[in-house]
Amino acid sequence: MKSIIIARVSTEEQKEAGNSLPAQIARLKKYCQNKEFGIIKEVSFDESAYKEQRNDFDAILDFVIEQKEKVAVCFDKVDRLSRNIFDKRVSLLYEKALKDEIELHFVSDGQVINSQLSAVEKFNFSISLGLAKYYSDAISDNVKRAQEQMLRSGTYPSKPSYGYKRVPISKDKTEIVVDEFASRIVQKAYEWYATQGYSMDLLRKKLKEDY
Repeated sequence: MKSIIIARVSTEEQKEAGNSLPAQIARLKKYCQNKEFGIIKEVSFDESAYKEQRNDFDAILDFVIEQKEKVAVCFDKVDRLSRNIFDKRVSLLYEKALKDEIELHFVSDGQVINSQLSAVEKFNFSISLGLAKYYSDAISDNVKRAQEQMLRSGTYPSKPSYGYKRVPISKDKTEIVVDEFASRIVQKAYEWYATQGYSMDLLRKKLKEDY
């Protein structure tokens, strides 16, 4: 059987060596070699599996659908496919697997989704999808709680807007103040643009020349 291997990381996972794109690709290639699957396409990208718009994934999904013969679509784990159980892409691939048009292989999870899937295996797959969504939701909750605590303690919970900077005022507390140099650039940009003599491209060029 021919195979397509797909590796994905989201931005926050970039630094996790065991989950990096090269690590995933290595595991997927070894798996396909052991299964004697010929690899017809290998893709890797940095893209959230939770957002609605997934351009890179949609492109490879179109490639999968175009195949005339059954192929094995290989991921490292279920959460590399999606962390959103309501993602229509998951349903599409799942239905194609049950119709024996493709197979889904999740290497590190030890799961294969195909037309011979038992009730228990279907249940296990749904649990894996649910756990992936729970993990994503839990991260979101933790971030929100951390931001709320920062606000309660008087700390701005994000990167300051251009024109401002963060300065330490104590061992564990910072303050947002005006960045004198950057703020001048912002003021100049507004002044020049207000003259109606600059397009955005010309304004960008002048800022680069002057600063």
